Amino acid sequence: MKYCFDIDGTICNTPCDPDGHNQRYWDSTPIPVVVDEINRLYDQGDYIILMTARGRGSGKDWTELTAQQMKDWGVKYHEIEPMFHKPTADLFIDDKGIDVEVWKRQIKGKRGIVAGAFDVLHPGYIRMFREAKQHCSHLTVAIHTDPSTERPHKLKPVQDIYERREILESIKYVDQCVIYNTEADYHSYLGSRFYDVRFIGEDYSDGSYTGKDIDIEVIFLDRKHKYSTTKLKKDIVTSWRSNES
Repeated sequence: MKYCFDIDGTICNTPCDPDGHNQRYWDSTPIPVVVDEINRLYDQGDYIILMTARGRGSGKDWTELTAQQMKDWGVKYHEIEPMFHKPTADLFIDDKGIDVEVWKRQIKGKRGIVAGAFDVLHPGYIRMFREAKQHCSHLTVAIHTDPSTERPHKLKPVQDIYERREILESIKYVDQCVIYNTEADYHSYLGSRFYDVRFIGEDYSDGSYTGKDIDIEVIFLDRKHKYSTTKLKKDIVTSWRSNES
């Protein structure tokens, strides 16, 4: 695995001049616990890249000083990249970094909502949530307690509403869950003007869905995958019967 570590503020503590603007790279001191972990990763065969913005503002080349500091501190690495180049890595560790999903939850953007029973989750649902999150900064999942009460052709959920909510709330693309009992309840959610966009599976693009009378942006999500809750339940039954016999 490739790791890319920032230097100042991550591998070492670097003081600034009294005016708080210029960093005193020559007075940097290592952070032992970070150095130890980098060396552990290096020794187990991971690839270590060090990336720094030193000299970005002044144009001064700090490569020699930086390389000497890494040697003096015993930091094991494979290469040092200046800030002028973004290296390729699997994971970036930086004191000023923030995970993009965390950042998107903090910005003021679109609030989205998607509805369903979400009983017995499969990868198709995860892909749907991930796609939806590309179009909004906050995603609410509305969970139908039992769609079979109003639509007899639908299967009754095997997991209760609280089990489903607990599972859904653990998915990183989901920011909030709400519960509804009837299509009229969901219609009221859509009409609340709290949401900016709603997501629907592309199999409902013919307009046969609740709330089509409400003025809200609609995005149809890709359903071209092999996964099906109904099929999964049938496969479980088949597997159970096979085991019993």
